[in-house]
Amino acid sequence: MQNNHSLDSSKHWQDFVEALCTQSNDFVNNAPFQVTSTLINDEKVPVIWNTDNDPQTSWIASLLNSYGPYARAELELIDTSRYLRPFLAGLSYVAQLLMQISGLGSGIFLDNWLVATNLYPSNRSAEAILITVKNLVKEAYDKNLSHLPIIIRSLTPIFHADIINKLEQNGFLLLPIRQVWIASNLHDPSWRRHADVKRDLYIEKKYASQSVWVAGTDFTDDDFERAFFLYNQLYREKYPKYNPAYSVSFFKTAVQTGFMQLYGLRFMNQSDSTASAKQSLSGIVGIIRRENVFATPVLGYDLEQPMKHGLYRRLMLKGFLETEKYQGILHCSAGAGNFKAQRGAQFYPEFAAIWMQHLPSYRQTIFKTLSKVINTFITPYAAKKRF
Repeated sequence: MQNNHSLDSSKHWQDFVEALCTQSNDFVNNAPFQVTSTLINDEKVPVIWNTDNDPQTSWIASLLNSYGPYARAELELIDTSRYLRPFLAGLSYVAQLLMQISGLGSGIFLDNWLVATNLYPSNRSAEAILITVKNLVKEAYDKNLSHLPIIIRSLTPIFHADIINKLEQNGFLLLPIRQVWIASNLHDPSWRRHADVKRDLYIEKKYASQSVWVAGTDFTDDDFERAFFLYNQLYREKYPKYNPAYSVSFFKTAVQTGFMQLYGLRFMNQSDSTASAKQSLSGIVGIIRRENVFATPVLGYDLEQPMKHGLYRRLMLKGFLETEKYQGILHCSAGAGNFKAQRGAQFYPEFAAIWMQHLPSYRQTIFKTLSKVINTFITPYAAKKRF
């Protein structure tokens, strides 16, 4: 498979937008929405039109799922007091009910790439976003979808403090969505002195002679099928099923356009080194990049392999080392907080900015009430637990 774009090229994002607009229904099985494109600063970006108000839809394009089923599924995975868990679950059910009956479980998601973490270029500005949002409101009216809020995900203070402040000043509601982990110290060699990083590097070196990294551009059809299996085994079976249900077509298109650099880890047959290409992949990690910010929205590994192989450690290390190579910042997304903190990452709140000025006042009140409840009961707890 060929792609003509380097990892730091911007053209591959534009090519992927075109694919999203024409093939999105083949990419994510639990986010079956129309995808169109619009312009921000003369850059074409995707717009996801979620009109189904369905709580089972993947959280990547559904606040209803984020605060409803996904939140409750996450509660089962984290260490929570047996007295507090029913309370938080109850809040989730109330939030889901209010959003569903008011039709706020749907929305227009601006600059959403159907991944957990959307990365934005450094020239993105609140002023440009406001112009685009006003145009989207007009488009929504033309489509008889003016009841939908407009939502921008993945806003984090370390990257977007000015945007967050200006959007809020101009009428956006900021809702906290996740606690995310950012490794901004990879330009400094001292990050390698963390005890856990030393262990990761040791495991990588130990098994280097027994395994090989395979670039996604060199994947066979069987490798892509294996990547699909490994991702689903981790993110759709071990973790909540509301994570995006990517298809094989998504992996292939992401690699072909250059939107994502996919890497597979293949153990070699020690009795016959020439048979290495026939061995199934043991793990995969996908890396995306915007300028100097990297993220790993796709990861999976064989859960039946011995823990001593350190598959998760090696896959995450791949993301850290690729970021280090380009002196970048790694957005480690949410979850596995202790693991990421022990490698120097720091946690930050992540927000969704919601434009609802065109909605009836009672719908705006529901969102504002939800924001107060989340900031009063959930955000302080999440910051304390650092999950």
